[in-house]
Amino acid sequence: MNSKGYAVVDFETTGLNPARGDRAIEIGLVHVAPDGMLEDEHETLIRVHRDIGAQWIHHISAVELIHAPEFEGIARELRDLLAGRVFVAHNVAFDSKFLLSEYRRLGTDIPVNSHTMLCTMKLSRSLIGVGSLADCCREFGIDNEDAHSALSDAHATALLLGRLMDADPEWSGWRRRLDAAEEAGEHWPELTSFERREWLPRRSHVENNLQCMIGGASAIGADDATGFNPPLPKDFRLHVGDKIVLTGSMRQRRSDWETELESMGLEVRPSVTKQVRLVVAADPYSESTKARKARDYGIPIVAEHWLEQAMVNGIDY
Repeated sequence: MNSKGYAVVDFETTGLNPARGDRAIEIGLVHVAPDGMLEDEHETLIRVHRDIGAQWIHHISAVELIHAPEFEGIARELRDLLAGRVFVAHNVAFDSKFLLSEYRRLGTDIPVNSHTMLCTMKLSRSLIGVGSLADCCREFGIDNEDAHSALSDAHATALLLGRLMDADPEWSGWRRRLDAAEEAGEHWPELTSFERREWLPRRSHVENNLQCMIGGASAIGADDATGFNPPLPKDFRLHVGDKIVLTGSMRQRRSDWETELESMGLEVRPSVTKQVRLVVAADPYSESTKARKARDYGIPIVAEHWLEQAMVNGIDY
């Protein structure tokens, strides 16, 4: 068979479990030839209509996702990038779970399974006795300065894949998976009903020119999101009895915020209604259910630091 090679993938996600509603918000993909040579790279942010989780880990802001394609918009192009290639990831059980979940959301199954996947984490443990990507990179002298960015992690994993090929070139699993992936390539759905969208890398990668973008999309900043949230009225102040809703993973624990706010006479509500005066979000550009409902009702959305300053200034009676 004329093998295409490998597609090394990394996802950044809102959480750990797609079965509980977590979503992929960034993908990095690197093509690797059957002999281990790197061929090309691709990346994009992915818009999701929910809170985006632990931003202190993936360093993606909600405002960056506003103009990013939804998964539906990248599904056809991603299919072309994956079909016929071995799906590789460092902890492939995690990344494949999100890939399969995203395609199932579109009502389709893809032939990514134990026969067509390869896990560099398991292989590294077997060959060199370490498993984490950081430890593997250290062992082989691979730079991964932008760790927890999908493309940087995928690039580091692709380099690791080449080192593992050199370490055990006679392993039968290489050819077995290449053949299985080539055969499975004929069973990928065409997905012609989905309209293609331009891929949008994270802003820092565009600014630093870390990769060639697909379609020439440009990154955005907060200025591009003007009018996205209802405006906060001039001289807005909180009053005793005001109803407030909190959303997202904040720096201060939710229970601590609730105790502090209630001690000052504010009412913390679990959901957004028209009686709510303010929504406080870990990221004010979040597309969580609460944030979207607040926009529908014209309720201002502020960041946690605004609330911190409001507490210092005091609550009106």
